[in-house]
Amino acid sequence: MRAAIDVKTANLAVGHDYAEKWQEVLDLLARLLRIPAALIMRAQPPRIKVFLSSRSDGNPYEEDELADLGTGLYCETVMARRGELIVPNALSDRDWDHNPDIKLGMISYMGLPLIWPNQDVFGTICVLDSEENPYNATYRQLLAQFRAMVERDLRQIYNDKARAEEDAALRADEAERVRREFERLRAGERKALQALRESEERWHFALEGAGDGVWDWDLSNGDVFLSSRCQQLLGLFPTEIAGFQLWQTRMHPDELPAVQAELAGYLQRPEGSFVSEHRFRRGDEWIWLLARGMVVSLDIHGRPLRMIGTYSDITARKQAETELQLLNNHLEERVAARGAELQTAMQQISIAEKQAALARMVAGMAHELNTPIGNVLLCSSQMRADIGAIAADDAEKRLSRKGLQEFLQKAGETCELLQRNSEQAGDLIGRFKQIAVDQLDQPKRSFHPAKVMANLLETLLPAEHHPHIRIELRIPADLVIENYPSALEQLVSHLVANTLAHGFEEKGGGAIRIDIGRDQDELTLIYADDGKGIGHELQSKVFDPFFTTRMGQGGMGLGLALVHNIVQAILKGRIRLESEPGRGTAFIITFPANPS
Repeated sequence: MRAAIDVKTANLAVGHDYAEKWQEVLDLLARLLRIPAALIMRAQPPRIKVFLSSRSDGNPYEEDELADLGTGLYCETVMARRGELIVPNALSDRDWDHNPDIKLGMISYMGLPLIWPNQDVFGTICVLDSEENPYNATYRQLLAQFRAMVERDLRQIYNDKARAEEDAALRADEAERVRREFERLRAGERKALQALRESEERWHFALEGAGDGVWDWDLSNGDVFLSSRCQQLLGLFPTEIAGFQLWQTRMHPDELPAVQAELAGYLQRPEGSFVSEHRFRRGDEWIWLLARGMVVSLDIHGRPLRMIGTYSDITARKQAETELQLLNNHLEERVAARGAELQTAMQQISIAEKQAALARMVAGMAHELNTPIGNVLLCSSQMRADIGAIAADDAEKRLSRKGLQEFLQKAGETCELLQRNSEQAGDLIGRFKQIAVDQLDQPKRSFHPAKVMANLLETLLPAEHHPHIRIELRIPADLVIENYPSALEQLVSHLVANTLAHGFEEKGGGAIRIDIGRDQDELTLIYADDGKGIGHELQSKVFDPFFTTRMGQGGMGLGLALVHNIVQAILKGRIRLESEPGRGTAFIITFPANPS
């Protein structure tokens, strides 16, 4: 198993989208606490940088401003102790009456550390005031919630980088494996070629019975002896005198220069065999000849004296090769044309499908978010009006204790409603993000799926709470896979929730069966129930985000969309639905046992 990727966080970039979101948080934080400065600081030893600064009146800190560490800054203590620091008034505090921020008029401070998932310190999130400020418990909780949001984003940034580095490492490993395999094949090829050369060198040149003609060339005087079969191949009469000149004059002029150069090069270093394919004029026609030869005698200076070889008629083979090449050229042209047409069509289909899916997701998201956001706007408007009224009463000396109590009670109820609707909107956005991105935090590891599924179903469907549901697991106890266990748990959890909400809603119970099997490097997971099934007209839509048959009844239509996303984005697999109304539903999922 590959070791976990150690991401270097010192220069890990924070994307523009995250920075904009954090900036909005700082601006909101400054307004809510009514303080001049809310900051996100990033440690860059030996300095610390103002990474983001609230756009608020009286804020003396500018973005990208650097300060030296070791000078008694508030944030140094927060990062060193990795804990909260609150200084209500530095002027009256011996430990802080000399810190550099007093020169900027910032005499009170509240800050929390920001930590990467690998426990490296990113920096701090903090607020500063020009007046004494004790920062009550509500302010502390608010800062802690914003800190949690920023650290969730840091975890996502870290995980994205880790996944990218892991993918790059895997690609490098695969490239190295391919290179080694290629070298092994090359070595085998060289060995085979060497064996072939040795075999050709041992070939007997006087195999007249095999249909080849034998020639014997005396290089000292240019005389050439031709066997009877060789004379037949070349179209010569028995009485016709053959010599090296004859061979040159009847060779096709297009090939003559290259063959002469190859022969001259061989004779200079007569090692192995000489092989040449060329056209030769026989009577009124051109034939293709395969010439093979080797030097069998040298003089005392190492110069060739005698060369023996054969001629073979390869005209039929050459004609077949030409015809095959023409067919291949035409076939390649047709395949290329059809491939281009198919690719264009597939691109158009893909674009249309993406646009349709995006439209459905945006429409569904807008529909689901309208209610909580509308409530938030209504509550904030009412709160603003109430604050204006209480301020007017106070200005005109008409504010009574009872009026103040009623305002505080109403404000508390309004804040509770604001928080509830904000949390609902946040939950919707979180689920929406799960459709688009892989937010799996756990690393890949080896595990027994039988144990994981048994523990999960015991938690999801305890017998005392679901006495009418039967569970059947068909998973080999000794099966071990290397994968993402939390992805399988999320996937099955969504499928169980879908069964309870839709499959068993009329029956009040039923049977759930989960099979997991392995075939070489591929796993198959079958999740089946005997519920009411899914109509044929709905089966093509069940994996679409925000598609639900329970609109207005608490269903958001994200469960099976998340299942589809987990299968494709995390498990790198495929999912297929099989269902008949009244006869239950089955999801067949196949994925690699060890996804890259």
